[in-house]
Amino acid sequence: MSGARPPSPTKDKIMTLKLASLASDLSKERDGEWIEPKEWPGLNPEKPMEMTQLPGVAFHVRSTNYPPYVTARQTALEDLKKDFPDDQVPPEVAARIEGQLAVEHLLLNWRGFDIAYSADTVKVILASEEHRVLRSMIYWCAGRVGKRRVEFVKDAAKNSEAPSAGK
Repeated sequence: MSGARPPSPTKDKIMTLKLASLASDLSKERDGEWIEPKEWPGLNPEKPMEMTQLPGVAFHVRSTNYPPYVTARQTALEDLKKDFPDDQVPPEVAARIEGQLAVEHLLLNWRGFDIAYSADTVKVILASEEHRVLRSMIYWCAGRVGKRRVEFVKDAAKNSEAPSAGK
């Protein structure tokens, strides 16, 4: 049998993960958090692979794990299956539904745009098919709400050693 072998614990440093660092911040998921995308790909049509800086742009969003959003999204998907059993949802319908879900459940505010945030204005903008980049930014930010940076125990060797007999 050939193939890659698992890393050897004697050759590779064993790191111990802090389990608590994997826990989501549920209050941020429900109440929202300001997320700055900082940069976004594809905004320059002459250099589509280049990242464009977005200084000052931020979205105050709830998480895509926010329970009312999860429920509303599931209901919308079930309704779409009834209306489009072949799964051929027209782009304008998908845009309207994604925008409506974002407005009703995820997006609470924004900054860094030439148009001030208002629920009525955002409802029209996000339901428009041509604003898919803005919707993508909002959903990307909402996917990061409540997440923490993973942490490791500094001295993992001491924590993973077996206790000595007689101590």
